Amino acid sequence: MRIRWRGRLPEIDTPLALAALGLVAIGLATVYSATSGPGAHQGLWVRQLVWALAALGAAWAIASVHYRAYDSLAWPVYAVSLLLLLLVLAMGTSAYGAKRWLEFGPLKFQPSEIAKLATVLVLARRFDNPKCNLRRVRYWLPALLITLVPFALVAKEPDLGTSLAFPVIFIAMVFWGGMPLGQLMLGLTPLFNVILFFATGSLWWFAGGLTALLVALRPKWPTLLMVLALNGAVAYAMPHLWSHLADYQKRRIETFLNPDHDPSGSGYQIIQSKISIGSGGVVGKGYLRGTQKALAFLPMRHTDFIFSVVGEELGLIGALTVVFSTRWSSCAATDWPW
Repeated sequence: MRIRWRGRLPEIDTPLALAALGLVAIGLATVYSATSGPGAHQGLWVRQLVWALAALGAAWAIASVHYRAYDSLAWPVYAVSLLLLLLVLAMGTSAYGAKRWLEFGPLKFQPSEIAKLATVLVLARRFDNPKCNLRRVRYWLPALLITLVPFALVAKEPDLGTSLAFPVIFIAMVFWGGMPLGQLMLGLTPLFNVILFFATGSLWWFAGGLTALLVALRPKWPTLLMVLALNGAVAYAMPHLWSHLADYQKRRIETFLNPDHDPSGSGYQIIQSKISIGSGGVVGKGYLRGTQKALAFLPMRHTDFIFSVVGEELGLIGALTVVFSTRWSSCAATDWPW
């Protein structure tokens, strides 16, 4: 494999670059605000700034290599990522009751993040084939199996949240790869089955939705029978699957569906984040003036729930700016209209 290094400032997509840099700037400013209180990870924004500058240099280096080189690297990177995930299970560092990290001297990282990128590269290589027809099972089924391998390894850590990113990657990739939307919707019916079961405690809502979808799409008899059989199996397995979930997984699902079920326990973080966002109103309380943040009502405000700080201090306008900047970057990256 020959890697072509351009040796000059690479050509970039200006809207994509501006959107990405804008999000980085907003993120740094928000991290500074979230950690400005006494004893609240003060100075974290400096470390984030250093990593942002390092990432900018890495982005320049990556963009300077012809993109076809990454096509050749897809399978090797995927194999290395699986090896690292296996090493996590054998010798990973435990945190919050799960093995998710690898440590090599001063370097500590999550191999699952590498696996996400590797999965995207491998799927992109497969779907780039002009003969790839995602209407046919023999083209999308191997891609699904490729996605399920890292999904299973990450779920084994256990890391439910990160593992669910892999099905999302697969769904997005097959959509952009050309799978018809109707076929994709039929393929996602087992997922809708699970979500509605946990959300409503009943299968009747899903049964009605599935009937409407089948009437609208009118699939062929083999497809119809396969969809019905698959969803019947999922419906039968749901109660049994619930009994085999770990306690923390059950709590996470219950909290996601109904945070008020345990407002002072597992639902506290979500409830406080909603209060923070709602209290910001249209224009927000002002930068560095968030009370939910300053009075420490909002835990993990500098990481998982940092968007709540944006909503409280910058209001609806600031929150929509972040959302539309993200939307802008995704549209610019895919040449997809708004």
